[in-house]
Amino acid sequence: MKVLLVNGSSKNNGCTSVALSEVARALREEGIETETVFLGNQPFPDCTGCRKCREIGSAYSTI
Repeated sequence: MKVLLVNGSSKNNGCTSVALSEVARALREEGIETETVFLGNQPFPDCTGCRKCREIGSAYSTI
């Protein structure tokens, strides 16, 4: 089994990272593989209300 830990904080070494590190450590002790993904510094544009997602049936981004 593998668990994906998602960190959405803009601070890579903040409280969320510390908490996720503890979760990852506990999971590894149980023999469970983990992967942590940092999303906080990724460019996620705000919705512009273009409704393109309705046309294509999934999220749409101009980036």
